[in-house]
Amino acid sequence: MNNKGFTLIEVLSSLVLVSIIIYCVLISLNTTMSASKEETYKLMKNNIISLSYDYINECNLKTIECEFSFTDNNQFKAIELQNTGFIKSLDSPIDGKYLGECLILKATKSNGVTVVDLIDNCYQ
Repeated sequence: MNNKGFTLIEVLSSLVLVSIIIYCVLISLNTTMSASKEETYKLMKNNIISLSYDYINECNLKTIECEFSFTDNNQFKAIELQNTGFIKSLDSPIDGKYLGECLILKATKSNGVTVVDLIDNCYQ
């Protein structure tokens, strides 16, 4: 007798093995993408802090209209950076949520040195 083919058990075991491998790859890919989105979000916040120094400088030089001042209002929302053209988009790399209203920048000046802190009320 000439048997050329696979048994049902061999085909099913092959499918189970391939399914397990695909499942493991998808979990690994999902973990990697989540970590990448988190890192991109951190970089975005650092970029916002960096751009806020330029925004504050322009406000102090009165080259743009803004409500920021060290004496009256030393806080502003990230949306101000977008409204004045300092940043193009404030959409979260994590889930696409708009961050302009929930990222708050607080500036202090001591001995002539400006320090900006970012208060993140977006993901709590």
